[in-house]
Amino acid sequence: MAVVERISHRVAVMYRGRIVEIGPRRAVFENPQHPYTRKLMAAVPVADPTHRRPQRVLLSDELPGNIFRRGEEGVSTPLQQVGPGHFVARESAADVLAR
Repeated sequence: MAVVERISHRVAVMYRGRIVEIGPRRAVFENPQHPYTRKLMAAVPVADPTHRRPQRVLLSDELPGNIFRRGEEGVSTPLQQVGPGHFVARESAADVLAR
């Protein structure tokens, strides 16, 4: 993630083969909007051993992880603009599970 942050102008985050967040590097890294993007950022290792992160990032709506689920090909959530050039899929885990 450090390399992506260093060399990219725009960043796209994919979850299960779909873009769930895309925007300027600074917007995505400093203000992640999608639950998966927040989890991804929280999973980045910290190089300083004196700085400790919380054990786990808790989200109100956990993302489903069944990669074997079928019948969702071609289903895509429209991205909504949340800032200048910053777009996010506004889909809760409940919405995904309801499919």
